[in-house]
Amino acid sequence: MRVRTLTEADAPKLLEVWNANLPHDQVTLERLRRLTFGDANYEPEGMLVAEEGGKILGLAAVIVRREVTGRDGGGREWEFHRAFMKVFFTVPGEAGEAAAGALLPEAEQFARAAGKRQMTVTEYGGSYLFPGLDVRYERLRALLQAHGYRDVRTIEDVMVDLTDPRHEEQLRAERERMPSDASVAAWDPEMLPRMRRFVEEGNMRVWFPVGWEERYQSPDENTLILSRGEEILGWAQYWPGAPEAGFGPILVLPRARGNHYGALLLLECMIRARDRGARIMTAGWANTGFYVRLGWQISRRYAVLEKEL
Repeated sequence: MRVRTLTEADAPKLLEVWNANLPHDQVTLERLRRLTFGDANYEPEGMLVAEEGGKILGLAAVIVRREVTGRDGGGREWEFHRAFMKVFFTVPGEAGEAAAGALLPEAEQFARAAGKRQMTVTEYGGSYLFPGLDVRYERLRALLQAHGYRDVRTIEDVMVDLTDPRHEEQLRAERERMPSDASVAAWDPEMLPRMRRFVEEGNMRVWFPVGWEERYQSPDENTLILSRGEEILGWAQYWPGAPEAGFGPILVLPRARGNHYGALLLLECMIRARDRGARIMTAGWANTGFYVRLGWQISRRYAVLEKEL
């Protein structure tokens, strides 16, 4: 068995092994390439496969940011000491155990050489594949734990039935609760000067990396802005689809929280997505309590694991 870097030519073989061993995360060849080689922070030395007899037995994909923001512009000072293992899997059985034993030390050495003190699986805020390791992958979780990784937290996805008529009542109630000078409107580029002030105060670089303004040059009915007077206090995005729509991210300025602005933005997105044909809406990497209060349910759980290097 040998560990080597993943190449573009490996992608079809990797896709087959991936989809055979990650049943809850099926991908197409295009998406697999985009989220591996297409990551702005991709480095060949961090994308490692274990191979024997021409067969791929496992993958460990590690991302490091060489400067705080990284090439994706989303890095933060407090996490600069971390490397992110955005993917880890091996085939079942003894071959998979041997692959883990070969892959993980190489992946960790790559992170150490980059000056990182901790490996996190995964919580990578860049071009991520999933926020953590699905808890249903018990074998993979056990392999990581056997190599010194420990569970540190759980991340959840949530979903909601948009056909429930109670959501209309909830939205009406939230609208009535709002001050007379509060409003929700779809994004228009004329808002850009006010949006710059919102982005600076909100300080969420992962959602607004350097150059974020380029994505805001045209009207966008999927991006909602909550204003009070001339000041932007909240922002949310949704992704229409039928039968399933997506929601997120959402941000309300810290000083404006506690006024139900987040609930209003979420409900506005839910009803607009429903009116465009969606029957359910999902949100990943969720602040679960916020959603559950509005009738959402937990749909998936991920374990986040860490190891000190």
